[in-house]
Amino acid sequence: MVESELSAETKLLLSEIKSLEQEDKKLTSQLEKLNNELDSKEKKKGWLLKGLDKLKEKVAGLISEEDNLLYQKNFLESEKEKLRCIYNSVSNKYDDNMKDLEDLMRDVGFMKGEIDILQSKTQILESEIPYKFKDSENLDKRIKITFFRALNNLQKRINDVQRKAELIYYRPR
Repeated sequence: MVESELSAETKLLLSEIKSLEQEDKKLTSQLEKLNNELDSKEKKKGWLLKGLDKLKEKVAGLISEEDNLLYQKNFLESEKEKLRCIYNSVSNKYDDNMKDLEDLMRDVGFMKGEIDILQSKTQILESEIPYKFKDSENLDKRIKITFFRALNNLQKRINDVQRKAELIYYRPR
């Protein structure tokens, strides 16, 4: 009976061993599949890490470029503000100079009128000469004196206008 029991037990153990061996083969097969998957995932991970490194480099370059552009933008904005201040200052000086030039033009117009008046007075005096003065030397002296006074007066006014123009033109800005 022991032999028959052993044999049944042996059969049972043998069948269990066979089933364990089959299960071992299945697990070995699954292990190989998992190892293959792990290898492929490790390769993919390596590839992704390389890609990540490249992307990090690219992003670092872009960030550096962005920082540079922001710096340039801030610099250009400050330069723009400086130029705006300079423009406003020059514009104000230009307006002042234009006003001074307008005043000078009025003075020149006034002097032109004065010259015309002096010429007409000279013509009047010249036309009255035969009636008022009999002595030509006396007449000549009076004409010269009047003419030279008028020229000196005119010269003084021209010099004044010229000085004003030079002062305005060469005034420190």
